[in-house]
Amino acid sequence: MQELKVALAGQPNCGKSTIFNMLSGIHQHIANYPGVTVDKKSGYFDLGDIEVEMVDLPGTYSFSSYSLEEKVAKEFIINEKPDLILNIVDASNLKRNLYLTFQLLEIGVPVAIVLNMCDVAQARGIKIDDKKMSEILKCPVVKASARKGEGKDEIYEILKNVDEIKKNYSEFKINYDELEKHIASLQASLNFEDSGISKRWLCIKTLEKDTSIIEILTKNNSNINDVIEKQRQEFHDHYDKDVESFLASFRYESADIIFHKCVTETKKGKETITDIVDRYVLNRWLSFPFLLLIIFITYESSIVFGYKLTEYTWPIFAWIKNFVSDLLPAADVAKIPMITDLGIWLVNSAIALLNYLPIFFILFALIAILEDVGYMPRMAFILDKLFRKFGLHGQSTLPLVLGGAFVGGCAVPGVMTTKGISDDRARMATILTVPLMNCLAKVPFYTLLLGAFFPQNMSIMMFYISTVTVLAALIIAKFLTSTILKTRHTAPFVMELPPYHLPTFKGVILRSFERVWVYIKKVCTIVIAVAIVLFALLQFPGVPNDINDRLNADEEKAIENFIKSAEKTSYKDLLDTRESVANVLNFYDGYRAKKMGGSKSVDDEYAKKNPEFYKFIKVDKDDKDARTINTALRKLSTARNKILREQKEAKIEHSVLGMAGRALEPISRFAGFDWKINVAFLSSFAARESAVATLGNIYESNKDDSSIRQVDANASVAEAGEFVEQTLRPEEQMAKNSGYTPLHAASIIIFMLLTPPCIATMIVVKMQTNSYKWMAFGIFFPFGLALLVSSLFFSVSSIFGLSGLMAMSIYYFLLVFIVVLLWMMPEKQINWSGGVQKI
Repeated sequence: MQELKVALAGQPNCGKSTIFNMLSGIHQHIANYPGVTVDKKSGYFDLGDIEVEMVDLPGTYSFSSYSLEEKVAKEFIINEKPDLILNIVDASNLKRNLYLTFQLLEIGVPVAIVLNMCDVAQARGIKIDDKKMSEILKCPVVKASARKGEGKDEIYEILKNVDEIKKNYSEFKINYDELEKHIASLQASLNFEDSGISKRWLCIKTLEKDTSIIEILTKNNSNINDVIEKQRQEFHDHYDKDVESFLASFRYESADIIFHKCVTETKKGKETITDIVDRYVLNRWLSFPFLLLIIFITYESSIVFGYKLTEYTWPIFAWIKNFVSDLLPAADVAKIPMITDLGIWLVNSAIALLNYLPIFFILFALIAILEDVGYMPRMAFILDKLFRKFGLHGQSTLPLVLGGAFVGGCAVPGVMTTKGISDDRARMATILTVPLMNCLAKVPFYTLLLGAFFPQNMSIMMFYISTVTVLAALIIAKFLTSTILKTRHTAPFVMELPPYHLPTFKGVILRSFERVWVYIKKVCTIVIAVAIVLFALLQFPGVPNDINDRLNADEEKAIENFIKSAEKTSYKDLLDTRESVANVLNFYDGYRAKKMGGSKSVDDEYAKKNPEFYKFIKVDKDDKDARTINTALRKLSTARNKILREQKEAKIEHSVLGMAGRALEPISRFAGFDWKINVAFLSSFAARESAVATLGNIYESNKDDSSIRQVDANASVAEAGEFVEQTLRPEEQMAKNSGYTPLHAASIIIFMLLTPPCIATMIVVKMQTNSYKWMAFGIFFPFGLALLVSSLFFSVSSIFGLSGLMAMSIYYFLLVFIVVLLWMMPEKQINWSGGVQKI
């Protein structure tokens, strides 16, 4: 079977990913480029006897910039040598997209142009003569509309004829007039490997000072920098022009020629739907209220409504936990085997995070809709003016959004995409503020605390959390750019806004599932791996001997009391050893757990499993001895839970991680939280999700004796066999067993909002800044700030007796006031003129 490798290239917002999905279906795997977090997506499909590997490269506006996206796309084409480049072009913005097209045509790889969004172009009165364009550019050109599934067969036909296209291909050249002799001179001076890439294109890229191309050619040309600089200087001296601006103007002129020869505009000068909508969306007075409304609707729909959906997913995960528990070695009364303890720990770690999948799916779907509609670039446009006042940049929007300005991002790709920011001062400020955003890993932590302490105010609290991070980032960015980053250079922000598009249901659903799947894989790999390490750190060195001896004595006493009660009944021979007591207790607790988990077949299952033990659960009204055993079992179960709770607390408190949490408690107590929260924060540095997993495990078995209702002598037989305790979710367990108030929870949230990022983010910060000093600053500065702010927050709020919601509201509006004050402060400008004209 013939193998064909095809690269999809195009500018952002051209519908490239939608074309990819139309041709190859759901992405079959996602591969990160080595050392880079921008994805290139690959899919495989067959065309008869041809197997096609299609790679969706990151969108890039040109091959003349130095952004991360361009680096990934360019290096893939050079290193992987695709048979064909499918250049996806937004037909409704043809002239802008053709700038990249001319650069792709020069690479030396056959190019086919797909005019996507032809339906949008037609609605805007734009008619494109694709046949004429094909004749002029000497490459296949087809019309398509991925949203409507149009153009699929025509693209397949191109792929089937790739061999013919390659056979008849000749190198595409643009005559650059004055620059030609310098290109020729450079081509004659350098040594090239036979890579299948145009030598002329490589020379043009070196004249543009493309570092990645220069690195490739340096292997065979040690003096390449001198040769390039000589040609660039000669061109500048002779024509008084920069190579970059000269080439850019030539490509824009070439795009303009194609546009005027191949495009007819029937509605030229008429106001489009995009113009009408932008009149309101980008209005100086309405843009910010509209942006805040979008954010509020996003969180109301995902966090609040999504949280309600978890009421339906939680019983499923409770069943999974019970199923896994049945497979693990049974407990010997209050002695739980290590493998069982580890298994339950890992299950708790996973389900504490996976239970929030409905929230993430809705959130990802809403973000996908905003991306497809075209609102994300407008968000950058709206925020640019605000960002510039605080030392940031319009290009800071994407990193901040990826980092979690819309809750659900990740700081790692957020920091990585700062490489495309041309303003060095804004780039550094963005790198240091992206970790403040609410990444996906923080969402379960916030949801846990809000569900535990703010169930009636989740909407307003989530709005505070989502926007207060941006406010804090602005204030911190202003501080950094006015002090330690003051001397770094700045640059202007230029961007184009795409037209609005209707999102497709299929595209939104596919991307939502894809992102949720990435999250699931992270939980099942990284988080589980971290959970195993944390389990070890929380086990060693173990429970102190004096506490262990006391708990063993309590266990023996509880067993002895049960056996004494059993001896008074006809079942004494069945329950006269430690092993038999452990078996009946496990049977009893197992039944109760499944009953509380909502299992409808639990009675039939347990009646068949052990008919004798089942008598002690469903007590016959005439069997007084069984009722006596039932009462004794409830007391023994309560005693075991109490012992296990004390054992777990002692083990965690005296563990390596627990001692570290204890060491920090004298400081953290001013912020209102104890060593247990410190343990969760310490665990979160490896992976943020671990904070929820750790808290869920710490509080998981802390059940009060009163959680099981005692049945008195006058209770009905049916009531004696049923249990009123419900399966407690992690947030319910924390609210019940932590001893915290909403004010404590608010202080914990503020600390998490400002706390240092995870290890992975810090590694990326080091990569982007190439400095361990900046990495250290990125750790210790936010830690000190988080501790200071949360301590002041809790202490002042406690003095004035503020509730958690009231304190959070005051804190929020205080930050709003500071931001507005900084916004209104005039910038220092040179406001004089005149003087001696020549000295």
